[in-house]
Amino acid sequence: MSSDSAFGAEPKGSKGRRLIVTAGTLALALALSLGARSMRPKALPIYGRIPDFRLVDERGVTMGASSMLGQVSVVDFIFTRCTSSCPRLTARMAELQSRLEHERSGARLVSISVDPENDTPAVLSEYAQRVHADPSRWTFLTGDEQEVERAVVLGFKVSAAKIARGAGAYDVVHGDWFVVVDGQGQLRGYYQTGDRQAQTFEVLVKDVLRLEREK
Repeated sequence: MSSDSAFGAEPKGSKGRRLIVTAGTLALALALSLGARSMRPKALPIYGRIPDFRLVDERGVTMGASSMLGQVSVVDFIFTRCTSSCPRLTARMAELQSRLEHERSGARLVSISVDPENDTPAVLSEYAQRVHADPSRWTFLTGDEQEVERAVVLGFKVSAAKIARGAGAYDVVHGDWFVVVDGQGQLRGYYQTGDRQAQTFEVLVKDVLRLEREK
C-alpha cells in the first residue's frame, strides 16, 4: 500500500479545497457580522443639553435641571387656560403616563407652563388633580416669566410667545412637541403630538424604553 493511501493522509488537492472552504466560512461570518451591525438601530441624535433652569412645581418646591438627571424624562409645554392644542397635549401625556406604568418604566413626565403669570403652583396643582396626574411621575412647573422663556425657548428649543390682544388680555402661542431627555440631561428627540400621530406616539414610547436600557 502506498503512503498516499495510508490512514490519515490527505488526498491530493484537498488542502486547496480546505483553504477555499475556510475562506468561504470567514467571508460568510464577516457578512453575517456586518449584516447584524446594519440591523442595529442607530443611536438617537443629541440636540443639546437641558437648560440650567430654576422653576417651581405644583407644590411650590424649587426644581432645577439637576432634578432631571439620572432618569429619562418627557417634557411638554402647556398652559391651563389653553383651549386649542393644550387639552390634546395633556391627554397624550396622560396616555403616556398609563403606558409607561404598564411598561414598568421609571421615566418622568414634566409639563412646563408657558403662561406663568396665570399658572401659579396652586393653579397647576388643581389642574394636575383634574387630569389625574400621578405626582410620583408627572410634575408641572412654573416660575418667573423670563426664567420660563429662557428655559423653554433657549434651552428646550421650543417656540413660545405672549401675544397682546389689548386691554390687558393676551394669548400664548407655543410649540406642541414632546421632548425626550436622557438621564444625562441631553435632548434626544422631538415628537409631534397631533391627533393623527399614533405611530409617532409608539416611536416615542419605544425610544424612552430604549434610552432607559442604554443607561
